[in-house]
Amino acid sequence: MHLKYISITGADDAVDPADLLALSREFPAAEWAILLLPERAGTPRFPKLEWIKSFAAQAAGLNTAMHLCGSALLGFIKGDDDIFAAMQGFSRIQLNLKFGDVEGAYDPAALLKRVADNPRWQFIIQYAKDKQGLLPLLKDIPNHAVLFDESAGRGISPDSWDAPLAGHFCGYAGGLRPDNVAQNLDIIAKVAAGHETWIDMETGVRSDDVFDLAKVRRVLEIAIPYTALARAAG
Repeated sequence: MHLKYISITGADDAVDPADLLALSREFPAAEWAILLLPERAGTPRFPKLEWIKSFAAQAAGLNTAMHLCGSALLGFIKGDDDIFAAMQGFSRIQLNLKFGDVEGAYDPAALLKRVADNPRWQFIIQYAKDKQGLLPLLKDIPNHAVLFDESAGRGISPDSWDAPLAGHFCGYAGGLRPDNVAQNLDIIAKVAAGHETWIDMETGVRSDDVFDLAKVRRVLEIAIPYTALARAAG
């Protein structure tokens, strides 16, 4: 297994971007994933657009992702200029199909066409077993990845981790936190042996719904040796 990214989701207006940049310098595999949901901007987990723009400008060259939620996801599919403007400066874009009331509100074919039409970004498809029908449609779209994420930000661990899907760059999320990330990485290393992958966590690095830099640091300290070992083995 090659752990490419340690993705930390949910930094918000209460977080100083300088603290994230400092952690990236210390832990190069860290990826900062920012949630975009315009109607909840300024609340925990969902920063305001001004914060997002400032962070993106400061984080140029680092591993960054934007997670499109609810109306932001639907706006992306429709080609909303404001959503595309907010996406600027981010390397990867996650399409949160399992968050909010979006089921049935979009045409999957239109979503995948929008992905294919924007090869400058890698698009992460938030995946669960009810989304299996999307997989054949993704086979000719190289700029995609799949995140196993039954939890969808609720901090719930799965009963087991699936092996990567053939032909897809796959990552893992769901209930990861400082006290279980090593155990889960050991399991993922077995099911994803020989594959490049990443992990993502959101609720597990918060305390009383506040982004907790101490928890973030602990996760990075625990996970980073897995990336070094993978590189050495490769």
